[in-house]
Amino acid sequence: MVSISEIAKKAGVAKSTVSRVLNHHPHVSDETRQKIMAIITELDYMPNQLARDLSRGKTQKIGVVIPHTRHPYFTQLINGLLDAAKTTDYQLVMMPSDYNQEIELSYLNQLKMEAIDALIFTSRAISLDIIETYAKYGRIVVCEKLQKSNLLSSAYLDRHFSFIEAFSEMKARDLENLVLLFSRNDETSATYQSALVAYQDVYGQLSTPYTVFGNIHDFNDGLKLSYQLIKDDSIDGILATSDEVAAGLIKGYEESGKTCPYIVGQEGLLVGQLLKLPTIDHKSYDLGKLAFKQALSDIISQEVLFSEYLPQDS
Repeated sequence: MVSISEIAKKAGVAKSTVSRVLNHHPHVSDETRQKIMAIITELDYMPNQLARDLSRGKTQKIGVVIPHTRHPYFTQLINGLLDAAKTTDYQLVMMPSDYNQEIELSYLNQLKMEAIDALIFTSRAISLDIIETYAKYGRIVVCEKLQKSNLLSSAYLDRHFSFIEAFSEMKARDLENLVLLFSRNDETSATYQSALVAYQDVYGQLSTPYTVFGNIHDFNDGLKLSYQLIKDDSIDGILATSDEVAAGLIKGYEESGKTCPYIVGQEGLLVGQLLKLPTIDHKSYDLGKLAFKQALSDIISQEVLFSEYLPQDS
């Protein structure tokens, strides 16, 4: 492997001069710069990335903890992160977790060991208390509302009012037996919490029955679930996990020959527009861009985006 010393010796300059050229330092004459660059090309020199990271105290890498990409919320969020990163010198390191706490802890330890400069939790299973103990090692951003924290930044969605509008529309249509679908049927899920609170605000806590299903992510999940739902003729409204899930449900009902219940999708996808579905746009692409900005910021902050209900006739 060619070293800076070899380049300096062949160019007849000091190692510091070669270093300045490699780091685009302005205080080098054009003649010297061109001479050194010609030698670098001739010797096919490649800088040692680890050494460069150590010398400047940064890796220029940001870790993104992502549970999975089976749901469009996460794929759109990743797209926002990627587009934000394109305008910088930072690289994104995707860290799949599948909501495994041990795996999430290993990613926090990568921050501690300075393998990455910052860490973004798009969703999590590990406790906030544990996450906060690692904040001293680098910026940590979580994609959820924090009750109180002076250590973590958060970029989060306020889903409540969009769910209120969706359930109000369903109630106005006299829908009384609802099915609520979730990607993660868990009280720690922000979507789960927001949807149930909004449902109770509109329908009341005990007045109207509803059924909850979890682990519903994509078209095929919706299609498979439809085979179960068509057995219950009393179901008249469904809050789908996404527009893709809604499309799977519609397909299943069409195949059965039964009338499909009124369905509200989520994520504002093209398939929903084509099917003219009412949907909730959770702005996950914009959330990704916002989370990336916070990962680079020296200021700890909480910033919020608002989901938007898009009725059928919009």
